[in-house]
Amino acid sequence: MTSKARYTSRYARATPDVLMPPNLQDMGPLPFSPNSFAELDAWLAEEGWPPKHMDAAMLEGYLVALLVWPIELSAGAWLPPIWGVRGWKVAAKIATTDTYNRFLVLVIGFLQDLERRLTALPPLRPYVLDHRAPIVSASYFAGSAWATGFMIALQENSSGFGSRSASARSAVEGIARFASLRTAKAAAMASVSAELSAQVAKLMHERLSRRELQPLLLSLSGGARGGKPRRAPTRRGSVADAGGTVPSGTA
Repeated sequence: MTSKARYTSRYARATPDVLMPPNLQDMGPLPFSPNSFAELDAWLAEEGWPPKHMDAAMLEGYLVALLVWPIELSAGAWLPPIWGVRGWKVAAKIATTDTYNRFLVLVIGFLQDLERRLTALPPLRPYVLDHRAPIVSASYFAGSAWATGFMIALQENSSGFGSRSASARSAVEGIARFASLRTAKAAAMASVSAELSAQVAKLMHERLSRRELQPLLLSLSGGARGGKPRRAPTRRGSVADAGGTVPSGTA
């Protein structure tokens, strides 16, 4: 090896991983268990994330909103808010191929599991609203974080809010009012979960009755393979007018 080759080999910079938005249809069905949720919750509780990343409670509310509200978004649009950035950029916390792929498997497995629960007969409550275990990544009341995540999804993707039924608008209002709730009482989660679940059931019933975008995950699949991430039009005022305070970012 020549001296020039040795110098180049020694000081050449490693090529960074090129991490692209996934296509959900290509990933296929993914397993998701209570252990998967615990792993994701613990991961989101670690240090090193951007300040506005979501905790597990906020993430569940966010994903539920994406499923029950009829929108079409690429994965490149709805994934970055989870780790706390805007536009397509992967957080340094998961910026290697292995960590990024594992995080995607957990998040998309979670999304698929939520769809199964929401469409079951009778519907099953998701993990956070089932309130069987504390959320270790939550920095404040999990019911409020859940509602905040739901409203973040609608804030960014509120297309068609004005044309929805009175029942749908009422359900959003019912969820929004919990976004600013702060309580240190763990016992309060039971009643808050029951109310949030009831409002989600209203929205889910209306979506299924309209036969929109079945199955639900197709609206979040990323569109054409290799396409650029696309954001839905933002109409911030329409959701804020629903009667709740819409946060400008995650906690």
